[in-house]
Amino acid sequence: MGILVVFFAAAGLLAAEPDLSGTWRLNLEKSDFGSAPRPGAVVTKIRQRGGELAAESTANGRVSQYRWTLDGKESVNVIGGNEVKAVAGWRGPILQVRSKVTAQGRALSMTDQYSLSADGREMTVFRTITGPQGEVEQRYVYDKDPSSK
Repeated sequence: MGILVVFFAAAGLLAAEPDLSGTWRLNLEKSDFGSAPRPGAVVTKIRQRGGELAAESTANGRVSQYRWTLDGKESVNVIGGNEVKAVAGWRGPILQVRSKVTAQGRALSMTDQYSLSADGREMTVFRTITGPQGEVEQRYVYDKDPSSK
């Protein structure tokens, strides 16, 4: 009986939704941008509370802000002058965000999958972009700022 309790408790921990809150710095060496140009410094600040995630990302001096509800309902943000419609939800410990945007007259869809390392100090975002030119896969690896909670 005790072994079953431990097993189900451990299974519950593995399926828990992680807290992505913190200040994250893009690790250029561990990331893979596919055919896209390598960005400069990127810092993303995330605040996750209840069923919502708010983020501010600074890349090459440009700031983008966005919010998602984490319940599978559509969220609409304006990023870089483009309306981005996104649906975010948990798939076990992975936050999956499916987005659609029309930029420069081209319709693009993106799927981002956010995951945390076991120690919570590294966040990986696997991105698949689908557009008129086909599909591109990227991997963004972020290190948590030591002063971040």
